[in-house]
Amino acid sequence: MKRRFVNILLAVTAFAMLIGVSKSVESIGEKKRKAEIIYLPSSEAFEMISLGYKNIVSDILWFKTVQYYGGYKLGKNSLRLFRHLADVITDLDPQFIFAYQLSAIIVAQDIGELKEGVEILRKGMKNNPRNWWLPFEAGFLYYLDGSDYKESERYFRLASTIPGANDRATRFAASAAAKGGDIKASIEMWKRLADSSDDPFMDDLAKGYIERLEKKLSEKEKN
Repeated sequence: MKRRFVNILLAVTAFAMLIGVSKSVESIGEKKRKAEIIYLPSSEAFEMISLGYKNIVSDILWFKTVQYYGGYKLGKNSLRLFRHLADVITDLDPQFIFAYQLSAIIVAQDIGELKEGVEILRKGMKNNPRNWWLPFEAGFLYYLDGSDYKESERYFRLASTIPGANDRATRFAASAAAKGGDIKASIEMWKRLADSSDDPFMDDLAKGYIERLEKKLSEKEKN
C-alpha cells in the first residue's frame, strides 16, 4: 500500500513538472523571447518523467503544441521550437499518425522546409509501415510544391502498394507522372485503374484521362 502511494505521488509530481514545462512553450511565444531548443527537455527527459505514461504525456504536449501554433497564426510567436516539439511528441508516441501528418504540413508550408516536412513523414513511415496515408502525404507535399513530381510520384506509388490503400494514391501517382513528363507511365496507371475498378464513374474518369494523355503523347512524338 505504501509503495503504491509513493508511485502515485511520483506520478503526480512528474505530471506537475510536465505541465510546468509545457506552459513554458506558451510563455516563450507570449514574451517573444529568443529561446533556444536546448532549453526544452529532450525526448529522453520526457520519457523519464512520464513514468510509463508516454502516450498521455504525448497528448498533453500535442495540445500545447497546437496552442503554440495558434500563437504563431495570431502573430504572437515564431515556430522556432515547432520541429523539436514534433520530434518529442512522435518519439513518445510513435503511432501518433495525425501528429506526423499535421506537423509535416506545418513544417513544409508554414516554415517553408519541404524536405524537413517529408522527413517527419519518413519517420512516421518507419514506425508505421502499414499506414498508407503517410507516404501519400509525402507525395502530396511534393505535388503541392511542384518542384519534384518524380518524388511525388514515387511516394504516391509507394502508398498505393500498401494493403488497404485508397485508389486515390494511384490516381495521384498517375497525375504526378503526367506532370513530371512521364506520360506513358501515367497512361499505364490509368489503364490499371480502369481494369481493376467496378465503379462506372472511375472507369469513365480513367478513360477520359487515357484519351487526353494519348492525344498529348501523339502530339509530343510528332514534334
